[in-house]
Amino acid sequence: MAEKTLSQARVAELLLAGIVLLGLLLLLYLLAPIYPALLLALVVFYLLYPVESRLEARLGRRWLSLPLTVVFVLLPGIVFFSFVVYRVAVEAVNLLSTPEAKQLLAMAGINVQGYLLLLQQELSRLGELSLEELQALLTSFSGYGALFQTLLDALIAFFKALGGAFFQLFLGILLALYLLVKADDIAGVADSFADRRVVAYFSYLDALLRQIVYSIFLTALFTGLLAYAVYSTFALPFSGLLAALTGVLTLIPIIGGWLVYAPMSGYLYLAHGAPKAVFFFITCVAVLSVLPDIIIRPVVASVSGRVPVVPLLIGFIAGTASLGAKGILLGPIILFAALGFVRVFIRGEH
Repeated sequence: MAEKTLSQARVAELLLAGIVLLGLLLLLYLLAPIYPALLLALVVFYLLYPVESRLEARLGRRWLSLPLTVVFVLLPGIVFFSFVVYRVAVEAVNLLSTPEAKQLLAMAGINVQGYLLLLQQELSRLGELSLEELQALLTSFSGYGALFQTLLDALIAFFKALGGAFFQLFLGILLALYLLVKADDIAGVADSFADRRVVAYFSYLDALLRQIVYSIFLTALFTGLLAYAVYSTFALPFSGLLAALTGVLTLIPIIGGWLVYAPMSGYLYLAHGAPKAVFFFITCVAVLSVLPDIIIRPVVASVSGRVPVVPLLIGFIAGTASLGAKGILLGPIILFAALGFVRVFIRGEH
């Protein structure tokens, strides 16, 4: 009878665990359209919450600490991000204007400047046409309705994508601010569950999310700033674009930064010889691969515990391959949610 009772209790535990897992999967499916906003909200929340909580502890007033955090941390961060995007866009345009880029585009059959010049000439001619000539021109274009419709659809799709990006950005910032305001209430709801395993599971996810955001994204930001300093020192062309690319690729553990500065070492070897190329490569390995892990990752790990490297690498690769850019963060979250489920509900770790 005791064995039967124990077996029934075990079945009940597994049933509860399955319900929790099913609920999480359904929630993930339901929230799929706003994944970018949710991921942005998580990143902003985990970056701002320590600042806001420290200010609240010093000032003793939540209504004052939150606006100060927004004004002195969030707004400068948005300005900095906008400047980085602008700088990358400017340097990308400049890169397309180089003779090497023009040659590659010509080999691919793309003449961007020629198309733009032709469009400018045609638009200037339209302004010189009389009303009768313009009517005749429109009549002659009647056979090109399908082409015009395709161009119009492409233009509408572009503005829809742009509007969607702004919507995700606005929603992500709004959700992050809501999480900051309701952080204590959310923690209270999580602690109110009668089953301690549910509380332990959400505490496990909270610690891992904090670790992933802090160690990965702060390391990427720090590496991007260091990369800009290094690339500017060695007078590399388009240093801002390369630095932003280095910071983003740092999200990929082990090989991220190498994908940028290793080819640049080859460029310096061809342009300036072996000594400068070797010195640049050694500097990048020390400053862009070793230094960030020494300064940021150990500090973050001492706060929230270490994330295993192999599951993290699998989460990044699988998430990016299956979900695109949002999989950089969503992949590790899904993987560690499953690992936490096994640890807490199956193995009974708390």
